[in-house]
Amino acid sequence: MKSLSLGMLPLSVRLKLLDGFLKRRSRSPMAMARYAYDHTAFYKRFFAPHMAQRFEDLPILKKEFVRDISPYDLLAAPHQDDVVYYGETTGSTGSPTPAFYTKREFSSARFMAYVSPLLDSIRPELKTNRTCINGLAFGFTIAGMSFGDVFEGLGGLVANVGSRSTLATPERIARAMARLKPVAMAAAPIDFLSWMRILEEDYPEQRQEMLASLKVLLSTAELCSRSRVGAISRHFGIRHVDIYACVEGLFTLPCTCGEMHLLPSYHTELFDSQLRPLGPYGTGRLVFTNLIKESTPMVRYLLDDWVTISPSRCPHGFDRSIVPHGRYELCVPLQGEFVGVEHVEEVLFRHGLFGDYFLVIEEKAMTLTVEQYLPTPVPADDIAAAFETRFGMPTKVTGVPFGTITDYRGVRGSKPILKIDDRRPAASQEIPEFL
Repeated sequence: MKSLSLGMLPLSVRLKLLDGFLKRRSRSPMAMARYAYDHTAFYKRFFAPHMAQRFEDLPILKKEFVRDISPYDLLAAPHQDDVVYYGETTGSTGSPTPAFYTKREFSSARFMAYVSPLLDSIRPELKTNRTCINGLAFGFTIAGMSFGDVFEGLGGLVANVGSRSTLATPERIARAMARLKPVAMAAAPIDFLSWMRILEEDYPEQRQEMLASLKVLLSTAELCSRSRVGAISRHFGIRHVDIYACVEGLFTLPCTCGEMHLLPSYHTELFDSQLRPLGPYGTGRLVFTNLIKESTPMVRYLLDDWVTISPSRCPHGFDRSIVPHGRYELCVPLQGEFVGVEHVEEVLFRHGLFGDYFLVIEEKAMTLTVEQYLPTPVPADDIAAAFETRFGMPTKVTGVPFGTITDYRGVRGSKPILKIDDRRPAASQEIPEFL
């Protein structure tokens, strides 16, 4: 079925088609493991001593296991002649993980956009203004290309401006926004906020016209809590949709029910800090197996985000929901809980803020520095009280001008993922290889 005609179908029909398609294409977890063993050089070695009858007895694939191998060792033999794209993770938590894509696999993000419950709120906007700006970084990750393809598939006129380079500086992207007046954008949250501040300073008249046309922001590439998503949406008067994805592509789908759902083509597992299995639901380290992707099979892959997976009662029929809390090695123990970026943001951004921030944890107290995006002062006392109630430690809160923590006019060569710095003697944080 052609993509445009698929998008015209009622939501209930699209979701049934999605469910049926994914179930038909998906292998069982063990069948995917055997496929990987039979057709890739890496899994032939990796599974050789362990190839067992039970999927749960197979080893977990950690990022360091692919540190020095050839990427082609992960390329399945049946797809050596039809893969067309190569991508890698950023490597921010260790060695980059490689992934190849066939045309069909690459277009899966476009297919997900057609069947997403959020499509019904985005598609009508493109009928009056087709201009879209894709401001995601075009590097080794596939996100920049994928989101441009999604906008194109929805009928958009796409400006792929990229970001974080000397050719696509924040000032130039802000200028493009002022001139093109897009209806939809894709960007990392901190980049979007930076461009909007430059618009406010350099193009005040065009900024109002641009905001009048902008309806949708699709964000990814860095964790953005529900509280922050809501604050950005309210301040700019737009629909902000945050998407949790990885080098594999879209393995979750944000929904109009307010939750983020795991796609049925992914087998997920949760593990504790010692990599002991916890079962399908609860909070732990995320391991997944893609049951469809054949060109670069990822079997029991330790994405290693700290997440909560729960059963869902979504009215659209999705049965699993996920909340990412942050990267496992950057989470910290507080009050008997493993705390990540999402936990901090849910407390912080309930106070109407949404700029950058940095939390330092000492032995007996915490210091929180918060960027002041709005002209109103940061409610430091209220935030300090909320942090002490939630995390059990006295907290000093300081508001600073926007751009103090992250230079909003500077070209960034790193991802702003280090938001919490645990300086206690017994700290277990592992600072990433690359930021």
